[in-house]
Amino acid sequence: MEILIVIGQSLAIYVFLVVALSRLGPVIMAGLTPSNYLVVALLGSAVETGLYHGSNALSAGLASAATVILADRATTALVGRWPRLRRLLTAEPVVLVQDGRVIAAHLRRARMTEEDVRTAVRQHGYDDLAGIRLAVLEPSGRVGVVPKDK
Repeated sequence: MEILIVIGQSLAIYVFLVVALSRLGPVIMAGLTPSNYLVVALLGSAVETGLYHGSNALSAGLASAATVILADRATTALVGRWPRLRRLLTAEPVVLVQDGRVIAAHLRRARMTEEDVRTAVRQHGYDDLAGIRLAVLEPSGRVGVVPKDK
């Protein structure tokens, strides 16, 4: 019965964190999708349960880790099948710069500053926004840049 409680608690934490992390925005996630980050964090916690609480907790740690992995697999399958769930849990690309001009409202939505965008553009090898046709914050958290000359 104790294992069922661990499984239920692990599942509740997983669902809460998937929704919460998907709302944080891709910039905070630094290239990881919310579910990638969540699985890494929760697996660490699940393994910690088995390692640090003695041999009695080994089965609890394994049950917790298995629950997280199965919940992630199920979420991935459901997101692929249901567009409404995909829109809820997956970030959309955000256009930050169009034809050399920063779109301030989109920066606020992405929780970025103009300096963040300029830094990303420089990392792609461009000195000035004037030469940029599009700069897009991708769901992965990376900024894609399309120069005007292409």
